[in-house]
Amino acid sequence: MAELKRAKLVFFFCFMLMIGRGVAAETNDEWMIRINIPASTLELLRYGEVWRRFPVAVGKQSTPTPLGRFTIDVIIENPTWYPMGRSPIPPGVENPLGRYWLGLSLKGYGIHGNNNPLSIGYPQSNGCIRMHNQDVELLVGLVRVGTPVEIIYQTVKVDTAGDKSWLTLYPDYYQRYPRLQEEILAALTQKNLRYPVHWDGLWWLLEDDRPQVIELPQELQLVLDGKAYPETAFLWGDQAYLPATLNGLWGDVSATPYIELVEFMRTRAGQVYGVFDQQAKVINLHTLRIYYKGWLFPQRGWFQEEPYIPRELAQLLARDLGPPDRPELLGTDIAEDRWLPLSTLVACWPKLEVNFDAGQWVLTLGP
Repeated sequence: MAELKRAKLVFFFCFMLMIGRGVAAETNDEWMIRINIPASTLELLRYGEVWRRFPVAVGKQSTPTPLGRFTIDVIIENPTWYPMGRSPIPPGVENPLGRYWLGLSLKGYGIHGNNNPLSIGYPQSNGCIRMHNQDVELLVGLVRVGTPVEIIYQTVKVDTAGDKSWLTLYPDYYQRYPRLQEEILAALTQKNLRYPVHWDGLWWLLEDDRPQVIELPQELQLVLDGKAYPETAFLWGDQAYLPATLNGLWGDVSATPYIELVEFMRTRAGQVYGVFDQQAKVINLHTLRIYYKGWLFPQRGWFQEEPYIPRELAQLLARDLGPPDRPELLGTDIAEDRWLPLSTLVACWPKLEVNFDAGQWVLTLGP
């Protein structure tokens, strides 16, 4: 009786062991292959994480690589190639399949080596996935029949490291996404970014060529003379950029929508000073403001030993205070001299009330 119980117990454990092994074999998801056509890459994933990435050649536009989920159906070493309408090509250096063929569950398509390494990284094939011969040999040593294969078409990739995020834009080989901005927005809405993106700055920074990698510009608050400016600045890399509409404060027009902060401060020396609070992500700019009769003049002035005033303000003074006492000081070449020193205005209109706060860069004028 004891021997019978022992035999039943051994049978039970063997049976459970076989079941366990069978389940493990059916649910073994150690390896998976993911192919991204626009990136021309094959990623080998181990337990869901990218273990190795290989460059590949994918189908050209006229013979595209099919998208979807497949499995490896067969693995053949030293395959023979059977081109349509031609004689079979036996294994060897002339065989475009290389040393291994990993046939997919979609008949006629597979992953294989090649005899044209210069095609790797481009849409060159008739729909199959070509790899460097040494890469496919490594792949064969790890995967097996039944390994899942996912073929996707992802032209935009988002990566985050630390406090920075990047976009990688791959070529749209099959012309599936004609609207780049919509494509990028769709990709970014699926990510939890760590900072607000300056969208207009991103569109300005993007180039037409692909592939390209670009850091996402971070939106910065812009404060002008203590008030929020209607447009925002942005941080890109280690440089901050300002909206070039700020040039209009001195009556200038810009050919570009943005200007680098350091360059702006250099070209506007004496006209503006600023502080970039990187911790708070705020840029504070201060300009020489001119108030006339309690009204802020639209154009800013600038300071160099003394304040300089836009010539247009002299027209208001002549209207309100009468002709200048010394008109010769004003000159006649308006295009050549757009700015008048404060001392000139005082000499021309001695009754002009002047109060200049050098600490706040505020000039108050009154009749």
